[in-house]
Amino acid sequence: MIFHISFYIFSFFLLYFDCKKRIIPNALLGTLLVFLFIFGYFEDKLNLFSFLNLFVITLFYIIVLLLFPKQILGGGDIKYMAVSTLYLEPSHFPFFLIIAGLVQMFFLIYFKKIKKRRSAPMAPAILLAVVFTKLFNF
Repeated sequence: MIFHISFYIFSFFLLYFDCKKRIIPNALLGTLLVFLFIFGYFEDKLNLFSFLNLFVITLFYIIVLLLFPKQILGGGDIKYMAVSTLYLEPSHFPFFLIIAGLVQMFFLIYFKKIKKRRSAPMAPAILLAVVFTKLFNF
Protein backbone atom coordinates (compact mmCIF):
# COMPACT_ATOMS: atom_id res chain seq x y z
CA MET A 1 0.00 0.00 0.00
CA ILE A 2 2.78 2.46 0.90
CA PHE A 3 4.51 1.46 -2.35
CA HIS A 4 1.56 2.91 -4.30
CA ILE A 5 1.03 5.92 -2.04
CA SER A 6 4.68 6.98 -2.21
CA PHE A 7 4.69 6.73 -6.00
CA TYR A 8 1.64 8.96 -6.38
CA ILE A 9 2.70 11.52 -3.78
CA PHE A 10 6.11 11.97 -5.37
CA SER A 11 4.54 11.96 -8.84
CA PHE A 12 2.29 14.88 -7.93
CA PHE A 13 5.33 16.85 -6.75
CA LEU A 14 7.11 15.99 -10.02
CA LEU A 15 4.03 17.03 -11.96
CA TYR A 16 3.99 20.39 -10.18
CA PHE A 17 7.68 21.06 -10.87
CA ASP A 18 7.38 20.02 -14.51
CA CYS A 19 4.32 22.18 -15.14
CA LYS A 20 5.43 25.27 -13.21
CA LYS A 21 9.21 25.28 -13.53
CA ARG A 22 9.65 22.96 -16.55
CA ILE A 23 12.16 20.82 -14.66
CA ILE A 24 12.08 17.44 -12.95
CA PRO A 25 14.44 17.59 -9.95
CA ASN A 26 16.95 14.75 -9.72
CA ALA A 27 16.77 14.78 -5.91
CA LEU A 28 13.03 14.15 -6.00
CA LEU A 29 13.42 11.39 -8.58
CA GLY A 30 16.21 9.78 -6.57
CA THR A 31 14.10 9.86 -3.44
CA LEU A 32 11.17 8.31 -5.30
CA LEU A 33 13.47 5.58 -6.60
CA VAL A 34 14.75 4.81 -3.09
CA PHE A 35 11.19 4.70 -1.73
CA LEU A 36 10.11 2.35 -4.52
CA PHE A 37 13.08 0.07 -3.81
CA ILE A 38 12.44 -0.02 -0.06
CA PHE A 39 8.65 -0.34 -0.08
CA GLY A 40 8.64 -2.56 -3.14
CA TYR A 41 10.99 -4.93 -1.36
CA PHE A 42 8.95 -5.00 1.86
CA GLU A 43 5.63 -5.32 0.06
CA ASP A 44 7.03 -7.88 -2.39
CA LYS A 45 6.12 -5.75 -5.43
CA LEU A 46 9.47 -5.99 -7.21
CA ASN A 47 11.01 -8.93 -9.00
CA LEU A 48 13.95 -9.60 -11.27
CA PHE A 49 11.96 -8.54 -14.34
CA SER A 50 11.20 -5.16 -12.74
CA PHE A 51 14.90 -4.41 -12.45
CA LEU A 52 15.66 -5.84 -15.87
CA ASN A 53 12.92 -3.69 -17.39
CA LEU A 54 14.28 -0.61 -15.60
CA PHE A 55 17.78 -1.32 -16.90
CA VAL A 56 16.69 -1.97 -20.50
CA ILE A 57 14.44 1.09 -20.65
CA THR A 58 17.12 3.33 -19.17
CA LEU A 59 19.71 1.98 -21.61
CA PHE A 60 17.32 2.51 -24.53
CA TYR A 61 16.67 6.14 -23.56
CA ILE A 62 20.38 6.83 -23.07
CA ILE A 63 21.05 5.54 -26.58
CA VAL A 64 18.20 7.67 -27.98
CA LEU A 65 19.56 10.77 -26.23
CA LEU A 66 23.05 10.11 -27.57
CA LEU A 67 21.83 9.56 -31.12
CA PHE A 68 19.35 12.46 -31.14
CA PRO A 69 20.63 15.10 -28.68
CA LYS A 70 18.35 17.88 -29.99
CA GLN A 71 15.08 16.06 -29.29
CA ILE A 72 12.41 17.82 -27.24
CA LEU A 73 12.23 14.97 -24.73
CA GLY A 74 14.26 16.07 -21.71
CA GLY A 75 16.46 14.06 -19.41
CA GLY A 76 14.09 14.44 -16.46
CA ASP A 77 11.21 13.04 -18.47
CA ILE A 78 13.27 10.02 -19.42
CA LYS A 79 14.34 9.39 -15.84
CA TYR A 80 10.77 9.74 -14.58
CA MET A 81 9.54 7.34 -17.25
CA ALA A 82 12.24 4.84 -16.27
CA VAL A 83 11.28 5.08 -12.60
CA SER A 84 7.64 4.63 -13.60
CA THR A 85 8.54 1.34 -15.27
CA LEU A 86 9.81 0.13 -11.91
CA TYR A 87 6.40 0.93 -10.42
CA LEU A 88 4.47 -0.86 -13.19
CA GLU A 89 4.46 -4.53 -13.93
CA PRO A 90 7.00 -5.25 -16.70
CA SER A 91 4.30 -6.71 -18.95
CA HIS A 92 2.30 -3.47 -18.70
CA PHE A 93 5.05 -1.30 -20.15
CA PRO A 94 3.99 -1.49 -23.84
CA PHE A 95 0.44 -0.37 -22.97
CA PHE A 96 1.87 2.37 -20.73
CA LEU A 97 4.12 3.59 -23.54
CA ILE A 98 1.25 3.78 -26.04
CA ILE A 99 -0.99 5.66 -23.60
CA ALA A 100 1.83 8.06 -22.63
CA GLY A 101 2.48 8.80 -26.30
CA LEU A 102 -1.18 9.45 -27.07
CA VAL A 103 -1.71 11.67 -24.02
CA GLN A 104 1.49 13.60 -24.77
CA MET A 105 0.33 14.10 -28.35
CA PHE A 106 -2.87 15.77 -27.08
CA PHE A 107 -0.83 17.89 -24.64
CA LEU A 108 1.47 18.99 -27.47
CA ILE A 109 -1.48 19.95 -29.67
CA TYR A 110 -3.00 21.93 -26.80
CA PHE A 111 0.25 23.69 -25.87
CA LYS A 112 1.19 24.49 -29.48
CA LYS A 113 -2.19 25.61 -30.78
CA ILE A 114 -3.77 27.22 -27.72
CA LYS A 115 -0.91 28.18 -25.40
CA LYS A 116 1.46 28.96 -28.30
CA ARG A 117 4.39 27.18 -26.63
CA ARG A 118 6.97 25.06 -28.35
CA SER A 119 6.93 22.23 -25.84
CA ALA A 120 4.64 20.62 -23.28
CA PRO A 121 5.43 19.10 -19.89
CA MET A 122 5.59 15.31 -20.07
CA ALA A 123 5.20 14.40 -16.39
CA PRO A 124 1.39 14.79 -16.56
CA ALA A 125 1.25 12.43 -19.55
CA ILE A 126 3.42 9.88 -17.78
CA LEU A 127 1.33 10.04 -14.61
CA LEU A 128 -1.95 9.74 -16.56
CA ALA A 129 -0.52 6.79 -18.50
CA VAL A 130 0.42 5.08 -15.23
CA VAL A 131 -3.08 5.68 -13.85
CA PHE A 132 -4.77 4.35 -17.01
CA THR A 133 -2.44 1.35 -17.08
CA LYS A 134 -3.21 0.53 -13.45
CA LEU A 135 -6.96 1.06 -13.94
CA PHE A 136 -7.22 -1.14 -17.00
CA ASN A 137 -4.69 -3.62 -15.59
CA PHE A 138 -3.76 -5.16 -18.93
